[in-house]
Amino acid sequence: MRIRRRFALLFSSAILVFFLFLYVLINYAIPNEKPKSMFILENKLKELQHNLNKHAEEFDEIKKQIDNLQTNQEKSQEQQLDGNDLVKDSIINAGQWVADGGNSECSSKHGDVPGADIQMLDVYRDLEFDNPNGGPWTQGWRVEYDPHHWNAHHKLKVFVVPHSHNDPGWIKTFDTYYEHDTKPILSNLLRHLDANENMKFIWAEISYFSRWYDELSNDAKQRVKRIVQRKQLEFVTGGWVMNDEANAHWISILQQLTEGLTWLKVHLNTTPISSWAIDPFGYTPTMPYILKGSGMKHLLIQRTHYSVKKLMAKNQNLEFRWRQIWDRNGETDFFTHMMPFYSYDVPHTCGPDPKVCCQFDFKRLPGYGLTCPWRIAPQAIDDVNVAKRAELIVDQWRKKSVLYKTRSVLIPLGDDFRYSQSSEWEAQRVNYEKLFDYINNEPNLHCHAKFATLTDYFESVAQEKDFGQFPSLSGDFFTYADKDDNYWSGYFTSRPFHKRLDRVLMNFLRSAEMLHAWTPWENEAGFDGLLRNARRALSLFQHHDGVTGTAKDHVMKDYAARMVDAVSASKFIIQQAVYKLLTKPSIYHGDYKFTYLNIDDSRFPSPNENRPTIIIGDEIPFKYVVVHNSLPQARVELVEFLVAKPFVTVQDPEKNTVPAQVSPVWSWHRGGFTAYAPQASTTKYRLTFKATVPPMGLKVYTILSTNSAAESRGVTYPKITIMTHTPFSLSLGDYPSQVEFTTPKEVSLHAPDGAAVAFTNQGLLKSMTIDSNSPTVPIHLEFLKYGAKKGPDRSGAYLFMPDGPAVPLLLGNLTTLVIRGELESSVSTGLPFVIHDAIMREDGLEIRNLVDIGDMGNTEIVMRFSTPINNGEFFYTDLNGFQVIKRQRFSKIPLQANYYPVPTSMFIEDDTFRFTLLTAQSLGGASLKSGQMEIMQDRRLNQDDNRGLGQGVLDNQPIVNIFKLILELRETCETLDTKHPAGFLTSNVHWQLTTLTYPMDKLVYHENDWVGMQGTFGENHEAVEKGIEVAVLRDLSHMPMPKVGKNYLGIVLRRTQVEKCSTDPNLEGNVNVRRLLGIEEGKDLFTAPLTLLKKETTVPSDEITLCPMEAKAFIVGR
Repeated sequence: MRIRRRFALLFSSAILVFFLFLYVLINYAIPNEKPKSMFILENKLKELQHNLNKHAEEFDEIKKQIDNLQTNQEKSQEQQLDGNDLVKDSIINAGQWVADGGNSECSSKHGDVPGADIQMLDVYRDLEFDNPNGGPWTQGWRVEYDPHHWNAHHKLKVFVVPHSHNDPGWIKTFDTYYEHDTKPILSNLLRHLDANENMKFIWAEISYFSRWYDELSNDAKQRVKRIVQRKQLEFVTGGWVMNDEANAHWISILQQLTEGLTWLKVHLNTTPISSWAIDPFGYTPTMPYILKGSGMKHLLIQRTHYSVKKLMAKNQNLEFRWRQIWDRNGETDFFTHMMPFYSYDVPHTCGPDPKVCCQFDFKRLPGYGLTCPWRIAPQAIDDVNVAKRAELIVDQWRKKSVLYKTRSVLIPLGDDFRYSQSSEWEAQRVNYEKLFDYINNEPNLHCHAKFATLTDYFESVAQEKDFGQFPSLSGDFFTYADKDDNYWSGYFTSRPFHKRLDRVLMNFLRSAEMLHAWTPWENEAGFDGLLRNARRALSLFQHHDGVTGTAKDHVMKDYAARMVDAVSASKFIIQQAVYKLLTKPSIYHGDYKFTYLNIDDSRFPSPNENRPTIIIGDEIPFKYVVVHNSLPQARVELVEFLVAKPFVTVQDPEKNTVPAQVSPVWSWHRGGFTAYAPQASTTKYRLTFKATVPPMGLKVYTILSTNSAAESRGVTYPKITIMTHTPFSLSLGDYPSQVEFTTPKEVSLHAPDGAAVAFTNQGLLKSMTIDSNSPTVPIHLEFLKYGAKKGPDRSGAYLFMPDGPAVPLLLGNLTTLVIRGELESSVSTGLPFVIHDAIMREDGLEIRNLVDIGDMGNTEIVMRFSTPINNGEFFYTDLNGFQVIKRQRFSKIPLQANYYPVPTSMFIEDDTFRFTLLTAQSLGGASLKSGQMEIMQDRRLNQDDNRGLGQGVLDNQPIVNIFKLILELRETCETLDTKHPAGFLTSNVHWQLTTLTYPMDKLVYHENDWVGMQGTFGENHEAVEKGIEVAVLRDLSHMPMPKVGKNYLGIVLRRTQVEKCSTDPNLEGNVNVRRLLGIEEGKDLFTAPLTLLKKETTVPSDEITLCPMEAKAFIVGR
C-alpha cells in the first residue's frame, strides 16, 4: 500500500512538472508573435491538458489517498510559492483552477443537453420557498460547528476586506455624490493607505475614481500608484459602474467595463482579475461570460433570493463554477462566490448573527453618529476586553466559514459611502489591528486574521481546493426577493422612457464608433473626446440604479440629459464621418464644426417633433439622403423619411427608380367625448422605400420632386379607412386620395405570400396566419391593468406587489385608422392610455405603443397575448440580448415572482407553433397561464416601497415602446430535449431582432449639391453569415500603431446559436476579418480580450471560426 501511495505521489508530481515545463517553454522560449507552428504546439498542449481534465476524478482519488503523506510537504511548498508567482500560477492552472478554454470542440452544440451539478431551474422546482424564522440568522438557521475542525496545522484564515459602495447616482446625482461623499472617501483612502502599509482596500466604480485622480497633483498621483503597486488598493471589476444585470444589454455592459478597464490600464497600468457585484438586484450568467472573456478569474455576488442562499449554504455550495446554460463541456466555467446573508453591510457580513456583527462596526462606536439597531454598541478594543471580544468575533467567523468548503473566510468591512471621515478609518484600522494581534498570537483560537483584498481571499481558496472540487452551476438568479413575497420585479419596467433612451444611445454610439473607425482623423477634430464622453454617459446609465429606473426624479433627469447630449455627439460624429467617407478624397476638406447632414431619428423614446422634413420643389428639385447599415450582412429594408409634398420619386446611385410609398403623417388628439381621433398633417408626408445597403456600409439615395402622382415613378399611395361611430372632417392636404369612413368592424391585412393578420372592431390583434399553406391561429391582444396591494409592503420603483390578477381596462367607443399599402399596411387605434399601431411589412408585424399614463395612480399597464399554444408552465426569456433561458411558472410563488426581465425577446411554444415577441427596450414580462404571454408597458406608483429611494414613481413621460411579433411553425425545426435549460431563436427571428436592435441610420444632406459625392461605401466589405454580429468596431486611441500615424482597430465579433431548422442554410461560423473590414492583406491581426485592452497573440490566418454562442475580440493593423 505504501508503495502504491509513493507511486501515486511521484506520478502526480511528474505530471505537474511536465506541464510546468511546457508552460515555461511556451511563455518564455517563444517570441510574442507566434508562427503557425507555435499555435499548433499550444493547441496540442491544451488538448493534452483537456485529456488530463477528463480524468480529474481519478486524480482526486489519488490525491485523497496521499493527503496524509503530503501534508508537511504541501505546507513547505506553499511557503516557497509565495515568492514565486510563475510557479504558483502554473500549479493552480494544472490543478484546474481556471477552466480550460482551449477545447477543440465547441461548448455549445444544438442537440446536446448541457450538464451541471446544480441547475437553477431544478433548484426552483425543489425549493419550498417557505421562510421560517431561523433565529439570529432570520432567513437561515442556528449555525453550529465542530471546534476541532481547526487546529495548529489547519487554521481558520480570515480575510477582512474594507470597502465602500459608491452609487454613481441614486438619491443624489453623480456630481453631487462625488463632491459631498466620494471625494472625501478617496482623499482619506490615499492618506491612510499610504501611511499604513498593512491596511488594504478595494474599489469598484472607476467613474468616481477617474474623476478624483484627474484632479490630483503629480505627487499625489505617484502616491496612488505606490499603494496600487504595494497591492494595498485593489480595483475590483474595474467597470465604469457596478452595472445592472437585468435590463442592461450585453454590449452596453461590455462598453462600461471596457471604459473602466481602459482607464485603469492607461493611467495605472493595472487590470483587475476579481469582480465584485454586491448590489445588482439579481444576476445573469452573461456577466461571468463577459468577465472571463475580459481576463478575469473570480466573481462575488450578493443579492440572490433568500431561499436560494439558504439552500446553497446548507450544502456548502455558496462557491461554484458558474457555467453558461448552453455549455456542454465546462469551457465557460467561472469561479463565483455568493455571500450568504441578507446584506453587504457590516452587521450581515461577519457571521450569521447581525446583533454580534454590528458590534464590530467601529463607525458605530458611541459618539460617532451611527448606532446599532439591536441596541448593543461596539466597544473600543483594549487590553482588558480584547480576549472576550476576540472570542465573540471568531465565533461568528467560524460559523460563516462552515457554510463554505474551505478554511478561508471572507469578511467584507464596509457599506454605502463608508470611510468618508478620517476618524472612521482610524477606528476601523486600530480596533481591528488590536483584534488581529491578539487572535494571531492566541494559539487556542487556531485563527489567522488580517486586512486583505478580494484577490487575497480567492488565492487562498485556490490554494486549498482545486477548481474541479467546486460544483458547477448553470442558470441565473432572477427574480430576486430579499424577504417574504417582496420580489424585485418592478424595476424590470420602471422608467421605460429612460430604458428606451438607453437603447437609442447604444445604437447611435455603436454606429458613431464604427463610422469614425473607418478613416483616420486629425487631432483638432476632437472626435475622440466626444466619443469618450458619449461612452461614459452610456456607461454611467448602466449603473444598477440607472437603467433600472430606481433613482430619484432629479437623478433620472440628470441621466437623461447626459444621454441626450451623448446622442447629439454621436449623431454629429456620424454625419461628419458619412460626409468624409462619401466624398472623394481629392475634394474633401473637412470643417469639423459643420453639420453636413441631419440625422432622421424616427425611433426616439417619445414623439419626435424635431425630425427633419425634406423640402423639395421647383427651386430645390432634389435632395440626397444616406442610409447606414451597421451590420456585417447586406440589408434590404424599408426606411422612412418625412417629405413636404406627396409627389416624389426615389432613385439609387445608378439612377434606378426605387419602389416607394407615400402616406399622411398622423397624430392623435382627444376629441370632445374624451375618445382619441386621428388628424393628418397637411405640411408633411411619410415616404417609405426599400433601401439596399452593403455590409457595414453606406448608400446614397436621391429624392426628386415631381408635380403629380402620375409623374411620381415607383410611388404608390395607400388606401385610408377610418372606422368610427362619429365621423368627423379631415383634410389630407395634397394627398391624392380621400379617406373612407365606416363603422367599426373586424379587419385584416394581407401580404403577397399569404401571411395575414386580423383585428377586432377595436383595432386590436385577433389572429395571425403564417402563409397561404398554414392555418389561422387565434392570437388575441389586450391591455390590462395591475393595481397596487395595500399594506406595509407595496409596489414601488423596485417591488412589484400587485393587488391581484390584472383586470381589463375599459376602452369605450374607439376610432380605428386602417392604411393598406403595397410596401406596408397598418391598423392604429386610440385607446385612453396608449396609441396602438400594428404595422405589417414583408418581414412581419411591428407593434408601436405610444403609452401615456401620466394621470393614473398606482397603475401598471400590461399588453397580453392569448393563444391556443399549449406551452404549459414553460416559456422563454432572453438575458441581456445575449442568450435565451427557459423559465417555468410556479404556483407556489406569487404572481410577481413569475415575472422576469425581457431585455430583447420572449416566446412560448408547443409541438406545432412558436410565438415570439421581440422588444426594442427592456421591460418585465411573464407567461401566467398556458398560451399566454404578457409584457409590461409602464408603471406609475404613488408610494415608496421602503428600499431606500424615498419616493414613488410619478415622473412618467409619454413613451413609444416598439415590438415585433412572429408566429412560426415548428415542424421543420429540431425540438430541444425537455431537460435543456436554454432556448434558441430561429435564424429568421434572430435576424429580425438584430434589425430591430440596430435600425439603419438615416441622414438628410443639408446642401443642394454634393461635390465629389460617391454613391456607396462598403462594397468591398465581405458579408458574413447571418447569426454573426459585429458588437464593437472602434478606433483604439489608447493603442497607436508605431510609425504610421494611425491607431489600431478593435473589433468584437459574436456568433449566436440559432434553432436548427431544415429550411436554414448550413452555418459554419467562418469570418475573414480583413475582408470583412476591407483591409489589405499583410496587416497585423491579433487576438485580444473582449475589452480590447491589449494585443495577445498573432493570428496566423485571416480566416477565423466562431463557435455558436462565442464572442471573440481582435486588434487589427491598417
